[in-house]
Order: sequence, then structure tokens, then C-alpha cells
Amino acid sequence: MAQSRRGPGTFATLVLLSLAGFPCARAAAPEAGTLAALAVPADGAFAAATVPTAPAVRAVLVRGLPEAEAANVRAALGLARLDEAQLARLSPARLEFLLQRIPAEAARALEPFGHYAARTEVRREPYRDGLRIVVEVDPGEPVRVVAVDVRMDGAAGEDRFIRRELERLRPRVGEVFVHAGYEDGKRRIERRLAERGYFAARRQVARVEVDRAARSATIRLHWDSGPRHALGEARFSPGVLRPGRLDPLVDWTPGAPFHQARLERLQQRLVQLDYFALVEVVPDEEAIGPDLQVPIDIRTTPAKRTRYSAALSLGSDSGLGLRGGVDRRWVNDAGHKWRADAEASARRHAASTQYRIPALHGLPGWYAAEAAWREERPEDALGFQRRDLRFGWQGRREPWSAAAAVVVAREDGRSRLRGGAFDGARQTLLYPEFNLAHRRFDEQAVAADGGQWSATLRGGWIEARGQRQRFAQVEGAAQWRTGSEARHGWIARVALAATAFDGDPDSPGFPASLRYFAGGDRSLRGYGYREVGPRIGGEVVGGLHRVEASLEYQFFPWEQWGIALFADAGDAFNTAAAFDPKVGVGIGLRWRSPVGPVGLDFARGLDTAAGGGPRLHLAFGMAF
Repeated sequence: MAQSRRGPGTFATLVLLSLAGFPCARAAAPEAGTLAALAVPADGAFAAATVPTAPAVRAVLVRGLPEAEAANVRAALGLARLDEAQLARLSPARLEFLLQRIPAEAARALEPFGHYAARTEVRREPYRDGLRIVVEVDPGEPVRVVAVDVRMDGAAGEDRFIRRELERLRPRVGEVFVHAGYEDGKRRIERRLAERGYFAARRQVARVEVDRAARSATIRLHWDSGPRHALGEARFSPGVLRPGRLDPLVDWTPGAPFHQARLERLQQRLVQLDYFALVEVVPDEEAIGPDLQVPIDIRTTPAKRTRYSAALSLGSDSGLGLRGGVDRRWVNDAGHKWRADAEASARRHAASTQYRIPALHGLPGWYAAEAAWREERPEDALGFQRRDLRFGWQGRREPWSAAAAVVVAREDGRSRLRGGAFDGARQTLLYPEFNLAHRRFDEQAVAADGGQWSATLRGGWIEARGQRQRFAQVEGAAQWRTGSEARHGWIARVALAATAFDGDPDSPGFPASLRYFAGGDRSLRGYGYREVGPRIGGEVVGGLHRVEASLEYQFFPWEQWGIALFADAGDAFNTAAAFDPKVGVGIGLRWRSPVGPVGLDFARGLDTAAGGGPRLHLAFGMAF
């Protein structure tokens, strides 16, 4: 006789169905040795039966920890990693399983922060028609370092830069043993070994012994650096320039101690020359000989020989304009360059051409000869038309740059007051000019924390109306920026300029291009471009001196977009007694664009007599 057999799993399922409220019928008594009363679903309900779900988990909170530790614990919790749909489908058994795992998961997540004895309490609280899981964590006393055994054998043991890195290793005795700091220290030491040419360096011991009961840790790190390698021959790949033309940029002789910074400096200099689309400076470790010299391969890919540019420009100072240019990256195999640029906008026109010869010895740079023409229209202030010839040199070695030039120029004044003294006034100028700048920004196009300053000195002779007079000018500017990658940041700027002139500053004998004005996007917001300065007959003619200062606070509630509050102050004047600072204040919108910061400012100049009032300013890049 056939018998129906049910295992214990079937019995458990039927009991759950009964408890869940499904109608069940009682089976007839079976044979001896089997369960006499077994609950089964009645009326075909078995096919529609489902396993009950737990109340939905609406939130998982971690309390009792600082932000970084709490984030690490939350990321480690299996329950917290489930999405909303998965949480809604949790069965009571699965929820219980995940809750039981929380103490162990939290304990493991806290060990990298030096907490090896954490205690965790898990609570369920009603929340939004479901549950809120609260994980209350007491991290306990952290593990502290009781001994550090760090040793460097080999030549690096006498290297002061390597010893300095060993001294900087964290954590020290008495400090909490934080894994991240320990790992960062190890990587920093090994990176410095490689940078300084210890290519055979090996880590012999790297062990941390943690005594949970004593809340103590002992660090043991031993290296054998081996010998220090030397820089070998610099081997340039064939390129667009004649062989040996770039050799002066190599600042070592074969046999000098290896230092990665020398290779990076050479790469930076080659990139700045703008001959190449790609520059690689690579040590050939496979070719190291018995003398431990490492040959250096310099592989270059030429850039496009001729570059053309054209762009529309828009600014509240210059108005709508068009810019264009052509740049011949190399004219011949000696590396000479030529470029020409032109600009036309509502307020100014300009054109220039320049020929440059590389100056690769000492401070790398260029000898340059330039011819330029520039016209500034007399809309808000005195204008001019100027023709320049400039012969000079410019060099750069980060973070420094320097330039020197001799300038010969002829200038004709332009005035709104037709027939006035300044309209058509001609000056001939001859003077040397020197510039020195220091820049500590990490990126050139994108704003970064740091500072920069520049100083310019020029002086010479001005001939006007048959008279020759002397002049001298000094200019200085500085800018500081903090919080470029944070939500809050500050920008401070100062600019000073002074002039010594033999003649009358109110006379047409002093050229408009050397006079100082204030006002505009990058000067004094809330005032028009070149609108602040001494006036004659109602026209701004500029002054011999200028003082400007600006302070701006930026707040970025979103990653790329922010707002700014700013205050600018400054004046252009002829004498100290005439110095009368004009103030502008306002609010602006900031965009961290891929090519640099963009600002739209609404400013109000507080001195209405000097042209102040509500103005809209649009600016690109960092003001300096």
C-alpha cells in the first residue's frame, strides 16, 4: 500500500502557513509512528501561500562616532548596503541574520582607526510605518603605539632626505595606531627611495603587533636600500630640432646622484618650449651598467607646426570682440618661433607680431623682438594710439619668471574733447623695463590655493612738444587664495603703483598708456572701465599713482556653482593729498568651469560722484 511521506521541512512550512492565517484542514490520524495531527491548507490555499515579510526597514543610523568612523561603519554594514526594494522584501529570518552580524561588521570597520574593543548596541524603533535600525557604537579605548622600530640599512641610511622621511613616520609612540597613517608613511618612504635612485631597495620587515588586551601596538619596519644609482647620459630621440640643440636644458652630468626631480624639471622645460605634443623623460633601468649609471631617454612627439586660433570674446570691460592669431611653433631647426595676434572689440584694437629665439642656458627662456600697435578708444577715459618696438629677454623656472626689455614707442592721445590739449598729443618714449614674478598655484588654468606676486620697474625718457623729460615707475601686485577645493574660500588682492615724473602730470606731455586708472572687472567693481582717476574738463585723464585692494568670500553649496560676497577699494591720483579711496561692494555668481573660474558680479559703487552705481561685471579666469 502506497504511503504519503512528509519530512520535517514540510511540517515546518505547514505550521508557518497556519500561523499566517491560511485556512487549514486537519488530516486523518496516520499510521503509528507518524504525526497524528498535521495542519494543512484547505480549499486549495496552498498554491497561493507566501512566506511573510518583516516590517520594512526605512533607515539605518550609526551613532556615537565621529563622521569618518561612522561613514566607514555604515559602509561595512550588510544591512545598510541594501537598496529600498531589497529592504522591503526582507524576511524576518533574513533581517535577524543581518542584525546579528552588525556588531562584528562594526568592530572590523573600526580597527583601521585604532579601535579594537568596540561595543555595539542594535535597536529597532518604529519609523514611517516600518522600522528604523539604530546602531549605537562605543568605540572604547583606542590602541596606542608603545614602540617603533624603524631601520634603514644601506647607503640611504646616511641620506638626510630619507632620514627625514623616517622621522616623519606616523604614528609615533603614544599616538593612536591609525592604519591609514601607517600605510601612507610606508608608501612615502618607498616613493622617496625610488625618487633618489635607490632602485635596489627592499623592505625586509613590515610588521605591526597589536595586543588587544593591553591596547598597545608595536611597529617594526626594516629596509635595505642598497647603493644609490647615478644619472647617466641624456639620450634625445630624433626630432624637429637639430641634434644637440636641447642639450643645454639637461642640468646634470653623467655620474651625478640620481634624483627624480631633475627629470621632472627637464620634462617641464621641454613642455614649456611648446615644440612638442608629448614629452616623456624615462630612466632606462634595463641598461644600468656596473657603474650604476641610469641612462635617461627623452622621447618627444612634435606638435602641429602651425597653430591657428580664433575666438569671440565678451567682457563688461571690453565689450563684444574677436581675437585671432597664428603661431609658427618652429621656423627652422634651431627652434626659432614666430607669431602674430590681432584683437578687435568695442573699446580697443590691437595687433602684434613677435619673433623669438630660444635662450636655453642658465634660466631657460627667449630672446624676443616684437612690433605692436594698440588703440584704446576714449569712451570713459582718455584714450590713445600707440606703436611699439620691443627688444628683450624672458625666462622662467618654476615658480619664478623674469623679463627684461628695451622699449621704443610713439603714442598719440585720443580724447572725447575734440581739439582739446590731449587730443592728438604726441609723445616718443624710450625706456628699459624689468619684471619679476613668483607664482605658487598648482594649476595655471584652474584656480588653486596659493599665492602670486609680481613687481615691475621701468624708467626712461619721454619727448613731447620738443621737450625731453624723465620718468620712472614701479608696480607691485599680490594675490592670495584659500579654499579653492572646499565649500568656503577667500581671495585677497593688493595692487600698488607709483610714478616719478619731471613734468606736470596734468599736461599732455605724459602718455595715457603709462597713466593709471581704476574701475572695471579686475580693478574696482561698481565703477566703469578706467572710470576712476583725476579729471580735466569732465574727462578722466588718469593719475601718476594707484592703490587697489579687494577681499572676496566664496561659498559653494554645489560642487561647480557658488556665490561670492566682495568689497573693492582703490583710487588713481597724482598726489598723496588727493588720495580718496572709492569703494564698491556686491554679490556674484561663480562657476568652476573646465577651463577656469567664471564670475558674474552685481556690484554697486558707493561714490556716485566718481561714477559709482549699480553695474554688472563678467570676468573669466583669476584676477591679478
